[in-house]
Amino acid sequence: MKLPNKLNQFERFRFLLSDAAVYGFGGALNKLLALFTFPLLARYFSVEQFGIIDLLNTTVVLLVTFLVFGQDSAVARFFYDDENSSHRRQVVSQSLAFQIIIFAFVCSILWLNIGLIVDVLSLKTDGELIVKFIILQAPFFVFINFSQGLLKWTFKRKHFLFISVGSTVATLIGLVLGVALFELDIVGVFAIYFIVRGTFGLLGIYLVRQWITIPNNFRILKEMLPFAIPFGLICIAASFLPVFERNVALNYIGADELGFFAAGAKIALIIGLPIYAFETAWGPFSLSIFKENDATKTYQLMLPIFTAFICCTCLFLTSISEFLLILLVSDKYAGAGIVVFALSLTKAIQSIGGVTGLGITLAKKSYIKLYSYLLMILVAFLILPLLSKNFGLSGLAFGSLIAMVTWAVMETYLSQRIHPIEWRFTSTILILLTTIIFGFLHQITLDSYLFKGVSFIPLIGILLIIFLAWFKVFNVDQRTLLTNIFFQKIKH
Repeated sequence: MKLPNKLNQFERFRFLLSDAAVYGFGGALNKLLALFTFPLLARYFSVEQFGIIDLLNTTVVLLVTFLVFGQDSAVARFFYDDENSSHRRQVVSQSLAFQIIIFAFVCSILWLNIGLIVDVLSLKTDGELIVKFIILQAPFFVFINFSQGLLKWTFKRKHFLFISVGSTVATLIGLVLGVALFELDIVGVFAIYFIVRGTFGLLGIYLVRQWITIPNNFRILKEMLPFAIPFGLICIAASFLPVFERNVALNYIGADELGFFAAGAKIALIIGLPIYAFETAWGPFSLSIFKENDATKTYQLMLPIFTAFICCTCLFLTSISEFLLILLVSDKYAGAGIVVFALSLTKAIQSIGGVTGLGITLAKKSYIKLYSYLLMILVAFLILPLLSKNFGLSGLAFGSLIAMVTWAVMETYLSQRIHPIEWRFTSTILILLTTIIFGFLHQITLDSYLFKGVSFIPLIGILLIIFLAWFKVFNVDQRTLLTNIFFQKIKH
């Protein structure tokens, strides 16, 4: 299989689509796990209990992000610096050794302070046991993250799918059996997560064993740390926002409203399917071609296509959000769809900002990213409680959107200052503004439906974006390329 840097523009686009489809399949099942378990757990537990489970899951993600601490981004960047296999093994192995040391140290401290953690999370029943399962599963979650990243960077698609799909299916089966055969409680939910992540964490390490060796020294790690540490802080900041959102909902709106927010967030999570597919493929793809003379042309092609696609997905999801809530869980979560547009657009803008902020990664100046993330956290701290008090769940969701827009603008600006790329910003902004306008119109006319649970206003926005993208955004060469790819797919 040829690597992207050996391909022409047409072949690169097909390669990216192929990778996005493959990784998207595995990622889709991971994201669909949340969608499948959402009605399962939401129907089985009370609204308040479901909100607590969602809060704990976001806390687990935050803990794992802290344990990884940017090493995944550092390995991805340094892995492609040298094509020598021995050098790459040292990059991988030194990073893995460092992560093992970190989680051994951190998890030991957490274990000794379980009582304090229970109080902070306000867990009433079986709090200590729940926290123990959370701590125990974290190292294996790190192994899964590590192995999936390495399988992705080495283009081992089948093994990547095995870890992604296998862990997804195993978790779903475990939860279904727990609900059907046992009186599943919150402890049981996290016990199942621990068993599955433990199993697939070890399997993941086994599948990448050819890249793991005894570190000769930690010289490469010393070079990686200045790049990784800012990314670690950045990832923690990004993972902190969902935890902060849920704590604001719990403390400023109420426990039941936390459950409603969690339900709406699960519907918004659906947009993560195409985003995950694109980002998983885009990471190694963009880094593998950046030294080529025509890399900028490829980057310019991908941004408007992805922006138009993800914004249409956001509006479609917004259109059917109430319908999905009623279909998947029941009328008891009706009204939770009010947060779907803002939360799904938040994820879309985060992904688009990740593309336009590519220059920071290429320049190896990851510490620059700290400025945009610190600004995002500051904005979130200032406006989320304020908007939540005055506008409830809708205010909380739009507060998150405003914080993410602030981040994306700053991230793009800083990236252009240190490593300029000739993006077509006008077309991207045009698509985003159209999406915001029709999403906002949907919010203020929630009772206008074509049929129960489906709003027609976002659908009109989709048609307008398709028209604008085809006739105003894409040039003749891009329209020709897309047409050729489409008809080639049809023929196959």
